[in-house]
Amino acid sequence: MVGLRKYRSHHRHSELTGNPDELGESVVQTVLVVPVVLTFMWLALQATVFMHDAHMASAAASEGAAVASRYGSSEVAGRNAAVRLIAELGATAASSPMVSRQGGDVIATVSIRVPRIAPFFPAVVTRTAREVKERYATEEERNR
Repeated sequence: MVGLRKYRSHHRHSELTGNPDELGESVVQTVLVVPVVLTFMWLALQATVFMHDAHMASAAASEGAAVASRYGSSEVAGRNAAVRLIAELGATAASSPMVSRQGGDVIATVSIRVPRIAPFFPAVVTRTAREVKERYATEEERNR
């Protein structure tokens, strides 16, 4: 029985310590790998946040342009629609949305602040949407 205890004690000790030439190798590997993995995770998280904010800016610009392009609507109504959607989505506007008419088109531009998690990404994302201005056509004009 005493021999079995000595064997188990010696066997367990050799498993824990491993080869004397490999002592500390796992610590060095961990010290080198963990910062690299964390850096990639932060960059992936920042890219995700940036893309989410870009989609919110696109949606707000599209909404603003669509509302302003309706027959009888105005640029102010489009701007208000973009501001309302930005607030509903929980985004932070970097500047007031701009809605303007250029010929027969309505153009809306929205800028949203992007939270900074990792460096080298823009702090603001800007998106623009263009819609054709609706116009009322009488029955006579449609038949021509």
